[in-house]
This record gives sequence, C-alpha cells and structure tokens, in this order.
Amino acid sequence: MNILTLTGVRGGEGTTTVAGMLGDALHALGQRVLLVDLNASDLLRLHFGVPHRDGHGWVAAGFPFEWRQQAFELAPGLALVPFGRAAVEDTGMSPLLHGDDFWLRALPGLAGDFDWVLFDCPAYPGRQARALRFRSTLDVLVAQPDVAAHVLLAQIGLGAASHLLINDFEPSWPLACDVVLDWRHHYGPRLLPQAIRRDACLPEALACKQPVTRYRPDAAASRAARVLAQWCLSS
Repeated sequence: MNILTLTGVRGGEGTTTVAGMLGDALHALGQRVLLVDLNASDLLRLHFGVPHRDGHGWVAAGFPFEWRQQAFELAPGLALVPFGRAAVEDTGMSPLLHGDDFWLRALPGLAGDFDWVLFDCPAYPGRQARALRFRSTLDVLVAQPDVAAHVLLAQIGLGAASHLLINDFEPSWPLACDVVLDWRHHYGPRLLPQAIRRDACLPEALACKQPVTRYRPDAAASRAARVLAQWCLSS
C-alpha cells in the first residue's frame, strides 16, 4: 500500500483540489484509493458532493478502527473520509486533533483494501502531520509560482525525501516562469515533471461538486492529473 501526503506551502495553494483530482485519476487507472481530509476546513468533501453540514468525519470516530463508519464509498474502489467539521462544531471538540496519530494506528488495517491512501494535510505554518509525512511513500509539497510561495519555500525548505508540485501555473506570466526556473535549478529531479496550469475549469468543477477529472476530462488540469497519476505509479 502506498501513502501519498499532500501539503501546501501555505493555505490557498490548491492542495485540496489537487488531492481530489489526483485521487480520482489514480482510481481511473484501476487503483483502489482512499482519500482522507486532515484539514479542519473540511473542504475535500465538497469535490465529491458530500454536504458540508453532513456529520460524517474521522474526528467523530472514537477509535481508529471505526473510521469506516465515517467514510463514503464514492465508487467501487474509491472512498473518502472527511474531516468532520460539523462534529467538532456540534460537540465542542477541539479542532487541534492529532490526525497523524489517529491514522498511523489505522494504517495497518488498510493495506488489504487500498493501493493508495491520499492525505490532504494542513498547510504550513500549522501542524503538518509530520508522522504521516515521514511514513509516506510520496510526500508532496504544493506551491503556486509566486513571490510569496517562493519566499516561504526558501524558509521552510524542501525535505530530502519530499517532492515539489507546481500548481496554478500561468506560462504567459514572466514572473511565474522565473520562479519555476529558479525552482528547477534548486530542486531538480524533486520537482514533479508535470505542473498544473491555471485552468478556469477547476473552480467550475468545484461549483458542480466534482473533481475536474470528472467534470471536464478533456481540461488541461485533468490531463495534468492523469500524467501525475502515471508518475505516481512509476515512482
């Protein structure tokens, strides 16, 4: 079983969107995929039509082995476990929950059912699920090629075993191209081979409560997701 952790260099980098479409792309390649939202914002569910006020989520599970009661089967071989923000709000539980600890205990029971577990992790500078990222098969940092992300990435650093995924890249913007060139120079093979370009279909897909890979399979972002899914399988 492969573990893929996705973390934004800051909030708003599109990490949740990437998690949804990459998980869907892996599933389309015949992989059994579990998507897990570790963010208190609980937005991954919206990409698959699960209402935000629905009470399901892993934080509502008393013990790690109870996560299945909180999951949604989106299709045969594709499942989603939301965070469960509604449960936090209704019960007054602290949102500072140890998602990595919970899922490290749950992982041994997943191998027989899934080929990939994708974790949508909280962005820097908050808690970044360090234990899960250390255990992951692939740890990916998501960043948009702008000055703020460039500075933050320089401060954070890219872990020796981590990869960098460029999201929301507009090649007609000279500054974005300069940032990407600098990242290629500094991170070389740890920069994922496929950037996700700016694509108007991405917000449209969310408005329709679907990953872009379902909403518009022919969109540039959908093609990028399929390339990245193939890269994951070959890495």
